[in-house]
Amino acid sequence: MSNEQKNTDLPIPEIYKILNDRNIPAKTIKLYKKTDRFTEYLANGKYILRISESELPEQKKHYRVNTVAFVPKIHSSGSFNILNQKYYYLIVYYAQGSDLWSAAQNLTHDEQANIGKEIAQFLDELHLIGDKYYDIGHYIPTITKWEKTWEEGHLEYAAILYNGLNNNNPEPASQKIISKAFDYIYDNIKSLKYQQGAKLLHNDFHPKNIIVHEGRLSGVTDWECSQFGEADFELSRLFDWCVYPDNYLEQKNNIKPLLKSIIKNMQTISSIPQIEKRMTVYQLEHELNQLIWNGKKQEEERICRITGWLNGKINSFLPI
Repeated sequence: MSNEQKNTDLPIPEIYKILNDRNIPAKTIKLYKKTDRFTEYLANGKYILRISESELPEQKKHYRVNTVAFVPKIHSSGSFNILNQKYYYLIVYYAQGSDLWSAAQNLTHDEQANIGKEIAQFLDELHLIGDKYYDIGHYIPTITKWEKTWEEGHLEYAAILYNGLNNNNPEPASQKIISKAFDYIYDNIKSLKYQQGAKLLHNDFHPKNIIVHEGRLSGVTDWECSQFGEADFELSRLFDWCVYPDNYLEQKNNIKPLLKSIIKNMQTISSIPQIEKRMTVYQLEHELNQLIWNGKKQEEERICRITGWLNGKINSFLPI
């Protein structure tokens, strides 16, 4: 456990006081989530209190989506001091239900299709928020405030990935697969020529950040990765989880019907040509980026994924 986890794991009496001082008379409090950056508490089954020793950049990102349906609304945010230590906090209303990944095995195909339709409507509303510039990259922008085209931004991104991987010295067999990945990207980069402009993206849109309750969409959480890009880029993480979930033993959680329903019902992607090539470019970029970030410890896994994307894994998830 890191020091930050220990420091933000505050005594429960302090949590009661923090909430009471912010007009939330707390009756029940329980630990909800811990990471190396923050600790979260669930109060009264209604509020999530996130506490960190460092500033929470997601505060600003969350406020810009505070009026979008299914985004848990912000109650308050700010900072406080305990024993000369400054803490930052964010309180949002709790989205009742379970994350989609946990609930998936109990959902019928029809329920998945209905949730997919609701998600598509949610994403269309989210993508009404636009900007003049693109952010290029996965999770965090590798290139910020890109003023040129989406295609040119990804050419620049590919060059950055290529240089980064040259410094990683992958195994010779891996290098051959990596070269094929770059060949695919450059051969198909023109598929990114079509653009609608920079849309606000959640940018980490996967089943553990999607909350469902009684077979309906209930909320979308964790907005710290949000950035601006083309609408179809939003689907990148969902494709990841359909094909390569974090835990391979959880393959029983088949969310293919849900993903197909989202693609079928999303207005912002309905007119995008060559979407199978675009999505494959995004997935290859993601794996190459992960190789740079994680190096040898994930090389075998990422090379396996790259091979799958090159072999057309995308196509089985697209509506016929």
